[in-house]
Amino acid sequence: MPKFAEKNTYSNIRRTLLKAMGYAPILGIPNIIQSKTSTDILIVGAGLSGLYAANLLEEEGYKVRVLEADNRVGGRVLTQKEIPGYPETGGTAFGSGYARVIDTANRFGINLIDLKPVIPYFRERTLSLGGEIISKDEWANHPRNVLPDEYRNLPPNAFFHTVLGSDNPLKAPQEWMNEDQFIHDVSVHEWFKNKGFSKELIDLAYNLNISHGYNAKDVSVLMLMFVNAFAASQNRLGFQTSLAAEGGNISIAEAMANNLKEEVHLNKRVVSIDASKNGAKVNCGDGTSYSANKIICSLPFSVLKDIPIYPKISGPQSEAIQSLRAQKINMLHLIPKTPFWELDEMSPNLYPDELPGMILSQRQSSTPEKVDSLTVWIRGPNAEKLDRMNKKDAISSVIGSIEKLRPSSKGQLEVAAYHSWSLNPFSKGDWAYWGPGQIKKFGEFVSNPHRNLHFCGEHTAIANRGMEGAFESGERVFFDISEWLEQGLVLKEKKYLFYKSDSRGDHGR
Repeated sequence: MPKFAEKNTYSNIRRTLLKAMGYAPILGIPNIIQSKTSTDILIVGAGLSGLYAANLLEEEGYKVRVLEADNRVGGRVLTQKEIPGYPETGGTAFGSGYARVIDTANRFGINLIDLKPVIPYFRERTLSLGGEIISKDEWANHPRNVLPDEYRNLPPNAFFHTVLGSDNPLKAPQEWMNEDQFIHDVSVHEWFKNKGFSKELIDLAYNLNISHGYNAKDVSVLMLMFVNAFAASQNRLGFQTSLAAEGGNISIAEAMANNLKEEVHLNKRVVSIDASKNGAKVNCGDGTSYSANKIICSLPFSVLKDIPIYPKISGPQSEAIQSLRAQKINMLHLIPKTPFWELDEMSPNLYPDELPGMILSQRQSSTPEKVDSLTVWIRGPNAEKLDRMNKKDAISSVIGSIEKLRPSSKGQLEVAAYHSWSLNPFSKGDWAYWGPGQIKKFGEFVSNPHRNLHFCGEHTAIANRGMEGAFESGERVFFDISEWLEQGLVLKEKKYLFYKSDSRGDHGR
């Protein structure tokens, strides 16, 4: 297994950056951080951010131990290796500008697959509204199309980001955390309404198949300005394709875990955290306890909010932990027994306003014309509806809805896998999303250290989304622990200048 990094590469880069960023030495460095050899770092959570931080810290000579509540590594990256084509249940793809993700894959000799041949097939989606199938040619003049005249050729899901992209005040994605942008920290509904758009249009363009929040009133448009600016940054840099790891994206997480000197401790569900001044400690549900000089917590706030922390976190950071929400999403993987879509002469991809949400065909770049499986994305209120059912009934409800919409699919759908991220006790949802006013209220506090407890995870990223955001946050906490404290350096300005200037890539979902 190749080493994670060439010797001193990161150290040299960091020291150069620290000097340029205006750090100044201070006296009174705590004893626990004076020596790398005596400093133990405990990392809670073996997702991408935690594993990346672990590898970076270990490369610098720190002794690192990683705890994971699940029986596997990867967190919200989950490859279904038992299904043809290795479809992803989380972390589906990443942009060609995801520098940290790609660099890590390259270092471990993981081949990357260019998904460009698949993209045209991915974009072929048949619309279904109120049980009526509407073809692409019919849509522009269809009575259900309430889009403004200049946008009537757009599919509903493209309208919002098209309008947002043309009216996005963010020149770079990291600007979403700038104080002068907080005037935009309002709901998507309010933003639409202020532009004179009707409720009918809002429901069609945003609430039809929601990817962030529960409805248009539930999510800050400033966050989506960030998402939009992030995607645009990749296009400006010429990164206009998607990539996936050969053998599934989980292989990147597994490679990082296998590279650690100490195996990841699985099935270690943390039930309390003690972040005292003289070290730190976590207690696990199986009765074991682990101590360290520093703890890095990569858990999503949807999980962390139910774990007692001592001393208690207070103020805006506490409110962030308790109220920052995670997207509700369920994934159903189906194997078609026959190419039933040929009978009704439609794309296998379907975009309905009913329970299934979004149905996408899974293909391989080498044979993009061949469909290996189908993935059903159920998000927001529809996911919540399924979560109130038992698993068998939930699956039956989705398949029944598909068969009703497409009679040609009746009896042709074999269930391969089903996963609810909200019911997963180790995630309690998928990607984080910000409600109206939350960015202004506590955006700058989410990644603040609490005594000897530090935080990372995609929800703490500043300049990147998705998988690259997770890596960014792991790198930031590495800087935090290994350089800022060890050398007694303090940041004059409370801005992560390096991260705020490092926006690359499209979002990886």
